[in-house]
Formats: sequence, structure tokens, C-alpha cells
Amino acid sequence: MAILVPAAKAATGKERSFAILLASAFLLNIGNKIYELVLPLMMYDITHSSVAMASMRTAELLPNLLFGMLIGVVVDRVNKKRWVLLMIAVQACLLLSLVGLAQAGIPFLPVYYLIGFLLMTFNYGYFNAQISLTKLCVPSDRLTAANAKLTFAETFVGIMGPAVSSLVLLLAHIHDGLLITAGLYVISLFLMRTLKVQEPVPLAPHGSFIADLREGWTMFRANRMLVMMTVFVVLLNCTMTVVNTTMIFYAKDELHLSSSALALTLSSAGAGGLLGSICAKRLRDSMGLGKLFGASFIGNGLSFLGLYASNGPLLMIPALILGGFATAVYTVSVYTFRLEQTPAPLMGRIGGITGTLFRLGMPVTVYAAGWVMMWWGSSVIFLTAAILNALFFLGYWKTALWRIR
Repeated sequence: MAILVPAAKAATGKERSFAILLASAFLLNIGNKIYELVLPLMMYDITHSSVAMASMRTAELLPNLLFGMLIGVVVDRVNKKRWVLLMIAVQACLLLSLVGLAQAGIPFLPVYYLIGFLLMTFNYGYFNAQISLTKLCVPSDRLTAANAKLTFAETFVGIMGPAVSSLVLLLAHIHDGLLITAGLYVISLFLMRTLKVQEPVPLAPHGSFIADLREGWTMFRANRMLVMMTVFVVLLNCTMTVVNTTMIFYAKDELHLSSSALALTLSSAGAGGLLGSICAKRLRDSMGLGKLFGASFIGNGLSFLGLYASNGPLLMIPALILGGFATAVYTVSVYTFRLEQTPAPLMGRIGGITGTLFRLGMPVTVYAAGWVMMWWGSSVIFLTAAILNALFFLGYWKTALWRIR
């Protein structure tokens, strides 16, 4: 019994730490949901341009591509809790600066692009450390369930989308929604201050930065299955991100939906995502991780076909529910596989390397999508994405990843 009691206390402590991490992630997801609604609407109100909306999205995607690997090395070198607190605090300040710009009526787009770029830089800094903290707070045999809970928190916020959107639209100015986001970040900041986690000794700060990065890269390349998974994630992220960006313009410019109707329609994806996160562990146990990941290709492809065939919100909603389910399953599969394959001391670097590679094609494809929408409309993007997903699945089906349990 003397041996079991400390173990029980350690397990309880880890559960409490993960609960704090989960609660903080939930608050940040609510804030991000408001931000995701407000910023595109602000850009659309200023420009009424698909290219401007796509350019903002491109600016938000670039940080992961440019700095993901470097952030990963830094996260492995520092105290992760302190790093997370810094990332949250800086994002709150940037959000307040966006509010100031909007209140001053400054329409200079490069400033908005720069702030969007910085927001996502620090957001990725937080996310990379959150991955490492999850690895430290959760036993290996519970990683699938932990990732499902984190995905559940994100998708539950998606279901709350109409309520959140209604609150924002009732405000005197839509940019005031960013004040709510900043407030949620501040609450999350104080919550994370209570987190207690046993962190490994960080890398010596005087060590070679390049050597640390090379060590992570060598470890990544040696894991053939992780490399293979990364290739397919790169491809899928391109189609998924382009479709998600296109949907907002399609609904506003082609279907002429109001902001409230748009929020209600898009929230249906959250319902599917919630179901997907609930079912992910059970599906993984019955199908295996490899087949579950492959099934997400098909689910998203069918969702894209549904969007292609839709001419109003009633037809969009079933497609979005299916897409939300497939995306949740996809997210849980990828993050669980990466956590299971990576030792804790290398989690920051592997997370940074894979995070960078995951988004390798996204900025170019999203920017190009803005011009495609302007020239040929949104339907071309939905159909092309569906066809590409089918081709990706055929390639994936023949790999060893399909047989992973």
C-alpha cells in the first residue's frame, strides 16, 4: 500500500492538471470561435473582396510554415507552463490592438494582415506547448481519450456557434466581439497559472540551436510511418482549408446569407464534430487507427460533394455535419498517432516539424482559391477538393498506414 498511494496521488494530480488544460483550451476555443467569425466579417465589410479574405487567411497560415520548427526547438528548451502564459498574454494584447484599429476606423489592410500574422504566430506557440503539456499530463494509454476530449471541447464550441454569434451580433459594433475574446484569454491566463505539471529538465540554453533542430529532424526522418502520415496530412489539409475558407465567401456572396444565418449554418459542422469526437475512441478500438484515418478522407470528400450540390443552407447543413464528423475523427487520429510516436523530450521539436509540414501547401492553395472564386465561383473548388480526396484515399489505401491498429 505504501507503494500504491504515491502512484494514486500522481495519477490524481495528472488528472487535475489535464482538467485545467482542458478547461483552458475550452475557453480559448470559445475566444477563437468569436475571432473566426468577427475577423472575416470585418474584412468583408471593409473590402467586399474574396481576394482580401483569402489574403487574410494566408497571412494567418504563414507563421506555422515559417516558424513552426523554430518554435518547436524553443518549446523543448523552456518551461512550458511559463511559455504558455506568455503566448496567451501576448494574444490578448494583439486582440485589443485590433479593437483599437477598428474603433479608430483605420482601413489600412496591411496592418490587419500583420496583426493576423502575429496572432497566429503566438497561437501556434501556445498550441505546440499544449501538445507537450498533454503528453506530460496524460498516461500513454489514455492519449486517444485525451485528444478526443480536447477535440470534443473544440467541437462543442462549434455547436454553441449560433449562441456565440448571436451575442456578438447584438453588440453595438461587431469588432467589440474581439473584446470578449481578449477577456476569455485573460481568464484562461489565470487558470493556467494554477497548472501543476512535472516537466523534464529543459535543454541547456547554451546548446546549439541548429544541433537541437537537427536531432528532432533526424528523429522524425527515422520514423517512416510518421513521415508517411505527414505526407497525407499535408495533402488533406490543403483541401480542407481551401473548402473552409471558400464556404464563408460562398455563403455571403453567392447565397447572400445574413451573418446570423451563416453562423447557424456553419455551426452544424460542430454538431458532426461533437459526434465524431465522442465516437473516435470507440471507432479506433474497432477499426484501428489506420483505417479510421483513411475513413476521414472519404467522409470529407463526400462532404465536399454535398457542398458542390447545394444551393442553399438546407442542403449545406447535412454536408457540413458529415464534414464536421470526418474532421473530428481526422484530428483525433493525427494528434494521437503523433503523440504515441514521439518521446516527451522531443515533443516540441517533432510537433514543430510536423506542424510546419502539415501546413506546407496551405498558404499557396488558400491564396490561389481566392482568385479561383473570383474567376469561376466556389463550386469549382468544392468539386476539385472532392476529387482530390478520392485520389488521396486510393494512394493511402495501398500503404502500411492502413494496417495500423
